[in-house]
Amino acid sequence: MPAETSELPSLLDQVHAIIALEGQPVLRNLLITQCYHELSAELVKLLGGGNAHWCSFATWASKTAGTFIRNEEVPSVLRWLILSDEDEREALLPRILRGRGLGEPVRGSALRISAIELIAPWWEQGVELMELPERILGELSSAIAVGNLKVFGELGPLFARMIQLYRGCPRPGKDELAALLEGLQSGPSPQGGQGLLRSAMEHYHEAMLTDEQDKKAELILLANARVGLHEQVRLQTYIARALNAPIRCTIDTVGPRGRYLPEALQSLVLDRIEKLQAVWRLIATKAMMTMRFPDEILELGHDLPAPPGLPLHCAELATIEDRELYELLHKYDAHDQTTDGCGAEDWASLNERMSYILELFRSRQCCPRLLERPFSREQHAEIVAWRVPTPIHGDL
Repeated sequence: MPAETSELPSLLDQVHAIIALEGQPVLRNLLITQCYHELSAELVKLLGGGNAHWCSFATWASKTAGTFIRNEEVPSVLRWLILSDEDEREALLPRILRGRGLGEPVRGSALRISAIELIAPWWEQGVELMELPERILGELSSAIAVGNLKVFGELGPLFARMIQLYRGCPRPGKDELAALLEGLQSGPSPQGGQGLLRSAMEHYHEAMLTDEQDKKAELILLANARVGLHEQVRLQTYIARALNAPIRCTIDTVGPRGRYLPEALQSLVLDRIEKLQAVWRLIATKAMMTMRFPDEILELGHDLPAPPGLPLHCAELATIEDRELYELLHKYDAHDQTTDGCGAEDWASLNERMSYILELFRSRQCCPRLLERPFSREQHAEIVAWRVPTPIHGDL
């Protein structure tokens, strides 16, 4: 266990210790979330202006991921389908068909009906499906935990090193930037390069050197966007794997070409498996994918509202002057004065995710609540001691 202090270089040591932790995905996620917050607090001081940066958003994304890693966030339709007994399903079916899940508001009823009609005929038809719920939940948890670690493993040390190099340097220069960029590989992210990260670090560096608040905010947003794009490219495999887990597990259970199914059901499965996968991803995006902030829960399948009590965009980002930033926002349709159409229909689509994420970064960059602690004092005390908080400390 690293020293319980945020003094550097111990923060950098803590990052590496968290990366090295094995066999405890729940604890590791909590440590990652707390570490992102510590990195965020230090970087806000360096960057100035009170702007949230990538680590600020990563704190809450990691905390949200924790609910999946702990198997707390399962869509009601999936839970109803795989965990209820025949009598419960019979009693609840009329509510589902009216468009209501278990206590959920009416929305997406057509998708719910389609999913049930597609999957229900497979249930209890002589196939050993009792292990399917645990398999699905395990796949979801594992994919998200691995993705959470992969991003932290690449970006945690980079931001910790930035703090170590820049802290105590009133006006960082070329030497600090060169040291920060050392080891980052050039080239595009899909081919394993880190060109986007190199560009992002240069923009953060430039933001530290300007006192013009509009320019600083745009440079930080541009850097956030570059890091976000790189991160999402890296996560593509894990996001697709998590979203497709129920279908993949079901296919594994029914066997290749449905050979474990009764013969009468095989043609039904083969005809509908592709449609079922598409329907499930729509359900997952609409019903399961959320982002939890201190004062709001955002649904990734819906357009972004304005932050509570604030305009959609702060004054510094109401208009975009930086040409490079404008072109990047325009590429993903996040350049205008609204967030209309940013809700993702399929979170497995990189373009749809980036459209939402860039709107999120721009609309919440100046929100002070993003800089709050992610855990209560009691939870924090347990986590920094490398223990998972007990239920008496409240929800995580």
